[in-house]
Amino acid sequence: MYLEHFHLKQEPFSIAPDPSFLYLSEVHNEALAHLLYGFSHGGFVLISGEVGTGKTTLLRNLLDRTPPEVDVAFILNPRLTVRELLETVCDELGVAKGPIDSVKQYIDALNDHLLSTHREGRSTVVVIDEAQNLTPAVLEQIRLLTNLETNEKKLLRIVLLGQPELVDMLSKPELRQLAQRITARYHLKPLNRDETHAYVRHRLARAGGNSDLFSKGAINALYSLSRGTPRLINIIADRALLGTYVKGEHQVQRSVIMGAAKEVFGVQVRAQSWLPWGLAAATVILIGAAVFFWPLLPQQDTVPESANLKSQAVQQPAQRTESNDSGATDPAAVKPDATTNPASTVATSPTATTSPSAASEPKVTASSPPQLLPADVSRPAQGAFSLQRQAFRQMFAAWQADYPADSNVIPCDFAPQAGLLCLRRNGGWNEVQQLNRPVVLELWDSEPNPYFGTLLQQDGERYQLTLGDSEQWVTRSDLRDNWFGSYVVLWQTPPGYQGSIRQGDQHPTVTWLGEKLSLLNIQPQANVQNDFFDDRLREAVLNFQRQEGLLADGVVGPLTWIRLYDRLALPAPALQGPS
Repeated sequence: MYLEHFHLKQEPFSIAPDPSFLYLSEVHNEALAHLLYGFSHGGFVLISGEVGTGKTTLLRNLLDRTPPEVDVAFILNPRLTVRELLETVCDELGVAKGPIDSVKQYIDALNDHLLSTHREGRSTVVVIDEAQNLTPAVLEQIRLLTNLETNEKKLLRIVLLGQPELVDMLSKPELRQLAQRITARYHLKPLNRDETHAYVRHRLARAGGNSDLFSKGAINALYSLSRGTPRLINIIADRALLGTYVKGEHQVQRSVIMGAAKEVFGVQVRAQSWLPWGLAAATVILIGAAVFFWPLLPQQDTVPESANLKSQAVQQPAQRTESNDSGATDPAAVKPDATTNPASTVATSPTATTSPSAASEPKVTASSPPQLLPADVSRPAQGAFSLQRQAFRQMFAAWQADYPADSNVIPCDFAPQAGLLCLRRNGGWNEVQQLNRPVVLELWDSEPNPYFGTLLQQDGERYQLTLGDSEQWVTRSDLRDNWFGSYVVLWQTPPGYQGSIRQGDQHPTVTWLGEKLSLLNIQPQANVQNDFFDDRLREAVLNFQRQEGLLADGVVGPLTWIRLYDRLALPAPALQGPS
């Protein structure tokens, strides 16, 4: 009804779990990393969260990108008996079975099927949504299913998603054996205030509309009323758009949000406002019908640009941290971690600052033609320390910096000597391509510690990868079972760099930032005075971040600096040629 009025291509706040609208906040990235871990490792993974926080949407996003060699049994209705559960799992996996009279026969048929698929190089995952509805007896049977194994590995991986009651249930003494088998767990929290702002703008942009369609006061009210719960944000925002349309206005204001919330939460509205909210109620009924029939409709295989997966980060060298674009600013030491943490995102840099003018100007490396070599990303014979140093040496060489492979200096502590800093991220291929810089990948196999390789160039669908002394061209598919999103990229610091900057800061880097944004004709023009980060500069930074698909928070951190250098075409090595 309101799409043409607001110049939207589709409804931005539908409550259908459309993966193309997925917004990956920090907590959603963490949860998605745990889900990915569950798809690639044995045992149990538990994702909990309150109603409407986005558990099912995350799961659907992951199912859309499931590798073809992974078989998934997806159970939506867990109110089943033990026998019904086993029958459902067998039906989902296409298990060949004759007449069955007992639970044991189901398990035997399932075990034969899993052994057969294992020999074919396939793996199997059982995903149970709304798992808080499972009975203790069914949960115990699910635990027993993980006993199906070979001498080397478990044949079945289990992912449980549920509300907080599931966590309480698993804390009971009778389920302690299952609780002890949970290898990764994560509680999905609502969005914070800044993430709510970014979430609303993200969905508006994906729908083809103006990202400033909601006033700042309207979004603040939306956050206060929804407490950052995505489903409530969508319902209130959708009704607010309808109310604004009926009033003939073109920006949603705080008062309209308040009126929409009264309707959502069942509070009596005033008689003079019955028309907008009555129409909104009719719209919500239609949306509810769409949600009911949505699973029955053909789905598009769409993966959003922003869906970057995160993964484990294990035994990293001691590094000092630098803020990323989400705002953390205090440097802190990161010590080696001997445990698996599938959701670690660290932006690293030394506390010392070095102007790039003090180092040699980095030059773009010449691109060599791809060679048709067989893709083999298995772990080289070198030791982990030597392999990691070689990977960083390759990346530094791309920046015309000579890092000794046998050096005892931590690579990211060496970076300032070349006017560079390290940024450690957990993302995905879209993010690596957007950065367009050589990266060191953290790779995994069956051993408990990672190994490392360097992506230096891209040629179409193939990437030049160095592993120790070998060099080859690989595809994303070649790395699918070894890379889960963790990487390190080098970036060049601006003059006088002292860390991430934001509104209210005052030092020379602010002036340099304003001058460069002016060269790009970013509006409003940032006329910086006295090295002070004022309102105009913040608005220019926000506009730049939106144009580049970054989190628009007004904080200039490593990702913003990298994209700014790229847009300015300053000398730097690039995966796809000169920036």
